[in-house]
Amino acid sequence: MNPAARSISSSIVVGSGTLAISCAQLAMTMGHVIGAALCGDAIFAEWATRANIPCVGSVEELSSFLKAEPVDWIFSVANPFILPPDVFGRVRQGAFNYHDGPLPRYAGTHATSWALLAQETDYAITWHRIDDGVDTGDVVVQRQVLIAPTDTALTLNLKCYEAAIEGFLELLTDLAKGELTAYPQALVSRSYFPRRRRPDAAGCLRWDRSAQDLSAMTRALNLGPYHPNPLGLPKALLDDEVVTVRRLEVLPQRSGLPAGSLL
Repeated sequence: MNPAARSISSSIVVGSGTLAISCAQLAMTMGHVIGAALCGDAIFAEWATRANIPCVGSVEELSSFLKAEPVDWIFSVANPFILPPDVFGRVRQGAFNYHDGPLPRYAGTHATSWALLAQETDYAITWHRIDDGVDTGDVVVQRQVLIAPTDTALTLNLKCYEAAIEGFLELLTDLAKGELTAYPQALVSRSYFPRRRRPDAAGCLRWDRSAQDLSAMTRALNLGPYHPNPLGLPKALLDDEVVTVRRLEVLPQRSGLPAGSLL
């Protein structure tokens, strides 16, 4: 038997939410043994417990685990932790991270919202190797995601969710065949969005902007009812009051009234 085509002996999954669960299940279906999980939320932790996967409580515990039980791969999926070299450097074969944006553009957090604010139409998700930087490792899989004019952060995140699983299947298949190809990012084209960054005017709609700009702001900050919104809500200032804008529709013709008029 070709050693490159054997079932992978052991992997660790680090992440959170249902996407981490879906990827872990897919890995197990393809013959991977999940040696441990570092869980970023209760959803992934409860699933791992039911699946009889040992859970480590911190990055430090994961490092200690790897000292005693080396594994072949680490898969990082919706991962809130920064993995240091003494973690990803201990795996025998490699460590990979999922990023919900096209790298090297849109590195960092809330990539889908920033892409909508920029009114992008072509987008992508990326699986890349983990290295010393944040979202800087070599790209191994990239899947295109098209942005529709009506997409919100919620709907774009759902598109990325589906593309992430398809991309992970491609990654696992290439690893099993020993045919993984990787290419370095053109970091000269890199854009990075730190967690602390917020939209202009704290998400307030500015009436000196076009209707398309205001629509983009509203859709980019619509994360739906299922996820917390740390970026801020779209809002309008009416005298001294702040009103949340739940929906904005761009009309086919002008009203003829000054921007910001309340009808």
